Amino acid sequence: MKLARAQAQPAGIHTRQEIEERTRNMNMKLFAPRRVAAALAVTITAGTSLCGASQAAMAQAAPVIVGNQTATAIVESVDHDAGMVLLRDKAGNLDTVRVDPDMRAKLPVLHAGDKIGMRIVRTIDAVIAPPGAPMPESTESAAGTRTGPHPHGMMVSFKRERVKVTGVDTTRNQVVFVDPDDITRVVLVRQKPMQEFLKTLKPGDEVDTTVMDAVSFSVLSRIPS
Repeated sequence: MKLARAQAQPAGIHTRQEIEERTRNMNMKLFAPRRVAAALAVTITAGTSLCGASQAAMAQAAPVIVGNQTATAIVESVDHDAGMVLLRDKAGNLDTVRVDPDMRAKLPVLHAGDKIGMRIVRTIDAVIAPPGAPMPESTESAAGTRTGPHPHGMMVSFKRERVKVTGVDTTRNQVVFVDPDDITRVVLVRQKPMQEFLKTLKPGDEVDTTVMDAVSFSVLSRIPS
């Protein structure tokens, strides 16, 4: 579930454009492509940790947490047919959340006036794709309970894509790659462990990247019916 605004600084790897614009798009099919907490503003094409491998064995970057945020919000209104939920955060900001139909049946039913607590965790990892490897596929799932005084749910999305490295600058800790949309990206590698992986990359490497978003929420209180 997409959180309302937050002020936490994102960690990990960011393009210069991300840093300037503080992108709030989560790029998840689960949600409407609108504002997302800045603590999790790392898109698959701009928040990618890239790793390399020796000729003897393929190396994989261990998942790195780049976002970990909690928040509370009040449900202002719910459109059950469209799967749209309007949330208001503590600062009074409104955000509309959309949950796809195949997810709704597995999650608690929210009602106007509900106070919910949320946590979003985002991780990134990557591995060099061996020659001839099939293209990675994205997956998502949901689970939850609808009974009891505090119904809760969780949604998890794994966004997987393959990028092609076209340049590496270990002095500046930057990597240049082409994403699946054939757009060239320049990424600043900020975390020291990822900088070590950067040193093993070379132009021509193809890297499978994974961004995992885990969103959990629970009903803290609700207006008696």
